[in-house]
Amino acid sequence: MNEPIPNPPTIVWTEQKLRNIFALSSDVKVHSYRFGPHNEPSDVVLVYTEGLCNNEAIGRTILPSLHQAYQQTKFADIGSNRLFGLLPLIPFEGQTEIDNITISVFQGNLVLLFPDQGELFRIDIGSRPERNPEESSTEISIKGPKDGFIEDIAVNVALIRKRIRSDTLCYETTLLGRRTKTKIGLLYIRDIISPKILSEVRSRLDKIDVDGIYSVSQLEEALSDAKYSLFPLFDNTGRPDYAVASLLAGRFVIIVDGIPLVLIGPSNFALLLKSPEDIHFTYQYTTFSRLIRLTSFLIAIYLPGFWVALSAFHQDQIPFRLMATIAVARLGLPLSAQMEMFLLLVMLEIFREAGVRLPSSIGQTLTVVGGLIIGDAAIRVGLVSPSVVVVGALTAVAGATLVNQTLSTVVSVIRLTIFLLCSMIGMYGLILSMILLTFYMSRLHSFGVPYLAPLSPPIFKDMLSAFLRIPWSKRRTRPVTLHTTDSDHYSKEEEP
Repeated sequence: MNEPIPNPPTIVWTEQKLRNIFALSSDVKVHSYRFGPHNEPSDVVLVYTEGLCNNEAIGRTILPSLHQAYQQTKFADIGSNRLFGLLPLIPFEGQTEIDNITISVFQGNLVLLFPDQGELFRIDIGSRPERNPEESSTEISIKGPKDGFIEDIAVNVALIRKRIRSDTLCYETTLLGRRTKTKIGLLYIRDIISPKILSEVRSRLDKIDVDGIYSVSQLEEALSDAKYSLFPLFDNTGRPDYAVASLLAGRFVIIVDGIPLVLIGPSNFALLLKSPEDIHFTYQYTTFSRLIRLTSFLIAIYLPGFWVALSAFHQDQIPFRLMATIAVARLGLPLSAQMEMFLLLVMLEIFREAGVRLPSSIGQTLTVVGGLIIGDAAIRVGLVSPSVVVVGALTAVAGATLVNQTLSTVVSVIRLTIFLLCSMIGMYGLILSMILLTFYMSRLHSFGVPYLAPLSPPIFKDMLSAFLRIPWSKRRTRPVTLHTTDSDHYSKEEEP
């Protein structure tokens, strides 16, 4: 016979117990106030974090309201709803554990303990340090809105909510990190997103068990299908309008408190080539821009290897006049074609890293001026040839056209790998790298969505809209690869 499980003992909260919890947290203030004589139950203990709580509200509003409540009720009805009209007291749900109190205090709430009644409440008067929504520094807006995500999850959700005024936009929250207790938000449109994708992302979030979440990349790696994928399996953005467009397409958005970027999934290669500004320009220009980005991606990863393969192994494939010019320029150079290009690629990465680490005003100037001066000096002293400098510069500019910053960094790794392969076996290395890269990308998935979709597997219905921009009147359906519940952008009555 099964015996009933006894209920856990109820914790009796006192002022001293609260002081012991936060004894080593100097920024947490524990103050006791008495609103009546000693023979009456008039004590109230306030607990809050300095810098995260609105201290002025305590003196101007909270304490006078508590004094008024004591004058009227003597705190006799603190356990009922009668006192809630005077103060926005929120009771702790269920068993009040230490974790519940610490999380509430460090979120900026004011915790109130009524020792004589044994009641604990909280008031949300948080005033965390934050900045106002402003334009994203990584995604410049030309015709689109200028408000971008900030480090406050509540503000970020509000920026999306004000654009989708519908109860079908769902927002779920969870706390991740045993120590950081980071608030994570999951947004989706319930009558559009695939139930299978939604169930999978919930399951993966529940399985995360780490000390703390403090980076988008950390969460991205934990949620990805392939933990060690070279390519990003999530898209990210700092612009609410792009997040809204992704939600309406049938994707989900993950927001991390304290980070001004959101994750968008499921993602594929075609999505990473799109820009938030695409929806604000005409379809003719956007189509041209996307083709330029795709071409730039291929140039950025293949051009150095292709040039080395030609100049070092297959000179007979170069036109005679061009070959003569290259040969004259290389007279007296101490380095081989492979070492020339390798040295230039390393220099470009050094300039890029310096430009990122330094302040924006100094970094851009250093990258441009330093590249011009050192490139010209390298040619004059006979260290590299002009043709190699042109190839390297074109490669760097092509890589700068990519929108996704994670993909842009991945391109550097792929480019160097392909270059080393071409440096050893020439054009065979280039062909082999194309085959291996295509094979690798075709094996990647993001929540069941193939990474090269709709090219592999071929979905002809989505091919045009994946890499080009078709007119709004022709965009009737959502991507087939997302398996959305509602596949139509228009209702039957609203179809143009």
